[in-house]
Amino acid sequence: MLKKITLFFLWVCASTFGQCFDGFQIGSYHVVSIKSNGTLWGWGESDAGNLGNTNSINSSSFQIGSSTDWLKVSAGPYNTFIIKNNGTLWAMGDGRYGLLGNGSTTTINPTLQQIGTASNWQKISASSEMTIGLKTDGTIWGWGQNDEYEMGNNTCCANQLTPIQIGTDNHWVDVETSLGASVFVLKNDGTIWGWGLNLAGLLGNSTVMARSVPTQLNADTDWASIHVGAAHILALKTDGTLWSWGGGEYGQTGDNFPSSYYRDTPTQVGTDTWSKVFAGWKVSFGIKPDGTLWAWGLNDVGQLGIGNTTNQFTPVQVGTDTDWVDVVSGGAGNDQFTIATKSDGTVWAWGDNQVGQYGNGTVGNPVYVPTQMTGLCATLSTDEFQQENVFTMYPNPAKDVVTLQYDLTINNATVAIFDVTGRLIQNVALNSFSGTNELHVSSYPAGVYLVLVKQGEAVVFSSKLVVE
Repeated sequence: MLKKITLFFLWVCASTFGQCFDGFQIGSYHVVSIKSNGTLWGWGESDAGNLGNTNSINSSSFQIGSSTDWLKVSAGPYNTFIIKNNGTLWAMGDGRYGLLGNGSTTTINPTLQQIGTASNWQKISASSEMTIGLKTDGTIWGWGQNDEYEMGNNTCCANQLTPIQIGTDNHWVDVETSLGASVFVLKNDGTIWGWGLNLAGLLGNSTVMARSVPTQLNADTDWASIHVGAAHILALKTDGTLWSWGGGEYGQTGDNFPSSYYRDTPTQVGTDTWSKVFAGWKVSFGIKPDGTLWAWGLNDVGQLGIGNTTNQFTPVQVGTDTDWVDVVSGGAGNDQFTIATKSDGTVWAWGDNQVGQYGNGTVGNPVYVPTQMTGLCATLSTDEFQQENVFTMYPNPAKDVVTLQYDLTINNATVAIFDVTGRLIQNVALNSFSGTNELHVSSYPAGVYLVLVKQGEAVVFSSKLVVE
């Protein structure tokens, strides 16, 4: 059963900071975010034009363009994708192999450009080789390199320069890519699927080199979210337990197995429950329901924030604070860095800062413990954090009545419930920003349903509901 989580946010004084950031997205060396007024901002490295310029160092946060209608942003290693309120997709930065989906393979693209004409994009996940997108109708699309079956359509090996649909299913609710050529998607029935290169056992069955079409990775049907690093996966189940597999040579899988152990099967990480996790370049982070922050994996430049440079093979607590709400990590090799947010809106960073990744005007050597970034503030955290904590359904599984508790940043949202065939079962209007609503499900046939919270055509929350 999903736990009911109540969070209290202290909004930072606008006269001190102005508009705050709605979470952070990190590429290899750049950070992007959307402020609560709909403007787009970034800092860090931008050699490929991923921040709208070609500067190697941008040490202070700056506004990108003048538009005020940005909804969601996603950072690839050296590019940036942004979805507007109207559902259109825009991009800039590294376009090798067709990574931007604009019909070109030009590497440096410092100008924001619309990708196609579709107006129903929901999420983008980009790697160094391909880009995968999820639309609000539950379909998935791909573009970029296809030498390891990244397009999931049983073809190889020509680059795909514009988005094409992958398969025909329309029940996907989340998508994540590894840093390389592996793709993972979550279905509304709680199953995990994948295709592309089977690096480090990411796609199961270590004797298989690649999977050419979307393939179910295991028999479990209670996966709630997936989080993919360079070559390892963290996955949360609906009961809050954490599982991992893939490359674990530096401890990033948190299982304490030997470095040479081949991890192609999900293994539980400890016995605790978690409210949020993040997988980065050979590092992992998790936040527990009590607000404590934990880290494990590679720690050569202090990217774990535990005050030293020792790798950790099981989760270790970062400090003693109990008010963490979000954490993201970027970089590669010995240039990794981490940014985290507390419930009072303060922003903290640690690890490498050679190209201004902290966004506070500094460039220099790494720090090994969380350090507050003066001048930066956050409102709510990332879209995923909003999904996990700002809209709650309980009980789940359910038999008769499900309570919907919500505290959204939008008004006049609607809740749409679909069965596994994609048929709309019920529409419920939420006529206020926050409150509770009861969903009567006694007449529903037993099974799994997809719940979408929408503002117009934009999906702001998605989850699985099990009716017994």
